[in-house]
Amino acid sequence: MPEYDFSTLSPVDFEALTADVLNAELAVHVESFGPGRDKGVDLRCAVAGADVVIQCKHYLRGGRSALRRSVQKEMHKWKSARQVGRYILVTSASMTVEFKEELAGILRQHLPVSTADILGREDLNALLLRHAQVELRHFKLWTSSAAVLSRIVHSGLWHRTEELLESIESRAKFYVSTDHFTRTVQVLEEHNLCVVTGPPGVGKSILAEMVLLAHWKEGWQVIQISEDVKEGFDLWNPRQPQIFYYDDFLGQTDLAETTGKNEDHRIAQFAEKVRRATPGTKRFILTTREQIFRNAQERSDRIRRAGASLVPSEVRVEHYSDYTKALIFYNHVYFSDLPPADRKALVDARAYSDVIGHTNYSPRILEQTLRYHSHSLDALLSSLRSSLDDPSELWESSYNHLSSVGRSILAVLVTHPPRGIDEKSLRKCVQAQEPHTYIQALKVVEGTWLTISNESLRRVALANPSCRDFLLHKINGSPAMADAVVADVRDIRQSLMLLRYSGLDAYRKSNRDERATKALDNLKYKRLLGEVHDVMKVPSGVVNGGLREALIENSVDFIGKIRQLYGEQTSAWQAAVRKKRNGYRVATADPRPEMLSTIMHFISEYGTSDDISWCRSEVEGQVSAEIGLPAGTVESYVTLAANVQVHPFGSEALVQGILKRSFEEFYDASDVELFFDVFDPREFDEEMRGVAYAAFMEFADGEYQHWSTERDYQESRNAADFVESIAEKFDAPVQGMLERWRRSADEHEVDEEVSRRFAESPDSWNTGGNAAADGRRIADLFSTLIEE
Repeated sequence: MPEYDFSTLSPVDFEALTADVLNAELAVHVESFGPGRDKGVDLRCAVAGADVVIQCKHYLRGGRSALRRSVQKEMHKWKSARQVGRYILVTSASMTVEFKEELAGILRQHLPVSTADILGREDLNALLLRHAQVELRHFKLWTSSAAVLSRIVHSGLWHRTEELLESIESRAKFYVSTDHFTRTVQVLEEHNLCVVTGPPGVGKSILAEMVLLAHWKEGWQVIQISEDVKEGFDLWNPRQPQIFYYDDFLGQTDLAETTGKNEDHRIAQFAEKVRRATPGTKRFILTTREQIFRNAQERSDRIRRAGASLVPSEVRVEHYSDYTKALIFYNHVYFSDLPPADRKALVDARAYSDVIGHTNYSPRILEQTLRYHSHSLDALLSSLRSSLDDPSELWESSYNHLSSVGRSILAVLVTHPPRGIDEKSLRKCVQAQEPHTYIQALKVVEGTWLTISNESLRRVALANPSCRDFLLHKINGSPAMADAVVADVRDIRQSLMLLRYSGLDAYRKSNRDERATKALDNLKYKRLLGEVHDVMKVPSGVVNGGLREALIENSVDFIGKIRQLYGEQTSAWQAAVRKKRNGYRVATADPRPEMLSTIMHFISEYGTSDDISWCRSEVEGQVSAEIGLPAGTVESYVTLAANVQVHPFGSEALVQGILKRSFEEFYDASDVELFFDVFDPREFDEEMRGVAYAAFMEFADGEYQHWSTERDYQESRNAADFVESIAEKFDAPVQGMLERWRRSADEHEVDEEVSRRFAESPDSWNTGGNAAADGRRIADLFSTLIEE
């Protein structure tokens, strides 16, 4: 009989195991409700028409004492229990006859429970013996059993046992099964081979090890190749199902680690040998960083020719759901040495939310941080924040082994907006001496450092925010690199991003009155709260002093380059919007207001008198419309006006002249909200107030016409409230329109109530969840950390 102590399972794992084994034992579907405190029901099913409630209690630390206290609390939840035909308590604690009787006596006050329905550790092991297929599915169990580990050692089915077991024992309890596991197994079943690829630190090796465990349990011999694929040839046994495992088969940092010994040739040969083997007899699983795999395909003809055999299965953090990320973090905390008081503080403050939602989330960062900082919550959170904000440890090795052209590609992308640039522009910026060198370098970093869209206009962008953070950290830490980045600017968008990263786009003088600076302050606040164009957003938590110093030291050349690139961008835009495509002109918004609002303060402070005159002339030119050319966006004009208002050459007439241009595009509610949050019409002169009033009333009428026909009554009311709030700034006569508007919303609400009642009826098929439900699910998960 198995002798599992279930110590490698978290409460979530234990509940999943319980549902699976009872589903097999009772031959019914066991319904799971997920983790959470004080829910009273973990699992539920129906047997012979009676409702069966199942409670799971997994205690690694408190044992029987903790279980007794929990059962006593449990009893009070069921004082008003109705329609419970049977109650089953399942626990990982060891049981005796006397202890079962004690627990049953406590619960019988309000629940129909027998001692046979109190299942302890020994009962679960007996059920696993009876239902071997369940044991097979829950391979995390195996690492908690000395008997199973002994079987691995002595079975003769695992080559290099000690190395593998050390890895499994230390990491398996943190593992969370995801779709990556299923996909990897499917690739192996279909092709006999699978290359698990992905960026550093996403869990490639542990995924492969779990796949190996699953194969071992089914009778496969596991061959772990450590240094040379020749080991696979030597241990090939045609009479035995075998799965071969080669971790980092192309080297940990570069193909050169392996190809010096002709390894690429042998890997290709062995992959083809496995691929042609009789189905169900041989499999080969390999892991490598995606960048190295692409590099190998570029540099090795043999690896490239074996590409059809080496079928990849990607593992990427982007593919993890928030709940999966939460489970991974939860497992690390659950099995850590974090004191109970700190666990409670973590849960009460929901401090886990910042970790799960961090753009640089990585399982490796969690593993490394909790390994060394799990003794104190403050130390743990501080270290996690630091590691997530600066993930250099994950990217340093990969970056150091890129070619110079590969690094140039990344330097170009980090100085462009996060949405990236088209591949043609990237190639122009990099200007590799040999086109083949550029193409080869691009393929190496694709998928790891960057992504390329499959659209007709191929757009290249950094693949992960942590890539951008790392690259900025490198640039700011090296004056030479910062100087090189500034000198290599070839696109106006790069100039804008560098100024924003360094903070040199901001106005830093304080010689204007309070009213004049209020608009700029409001704009900054709105940008922090709202989701504005990503070109305006700069990653937080990055210190960009190196870039700032480089820009100031090279200000003369940089301003000259700004003026040149500004002119090129303006000319290109004018030519594009005047050119007809399929008989129509392309109405691309004027880019100049945004460019000017970003560069004007830097030029004013570090430019010559000629530079300042040029900038002032360009800003003043934005007041007059150009025939045949589209206007800029409301946001760009508001941004420019707010910056002009605090600038030395700014004037009330110039600010209002720029704002009048925004009324040409005054139809989107978010734009109107931005305008009136930044500028108060009560501070305009009479003429400007009249123009703003006319623009607002046209907008309000358009909103009313739109929402009077829409059925989303709540959004319609929100829109009416927004129009009313702006109308108050003008004392505008809109009450009659608002009454008709809200009456229409009331009518639509009645219609929706009818639809809602149907949706809740037995005939309804409507199901679904929402983000709030996911948040509650994660909160319930972490609440189990303090159940004991």
